[in-house]
Amino acid sequence: MISLNLVLAGLRLGLKNRQVGEKWVYDDCFYLCKGLYKVQCSKYTGI
Repeated sequence: MISLNLVLAGLRLGLKNRQVGEKWVYDDCFYLCKGLYKVQCSKYTGI
């Protein structure tokens, strides 16, 4: 499940990078960091 989330985040990042604009890059970085944060939290809490 965790690796699936990372794959989806990567796909989303690749698709969004095709569009022009700094807002897209910021949104993608925020989304990816949020996903990685959830992964780290789930490791420690056992969720």
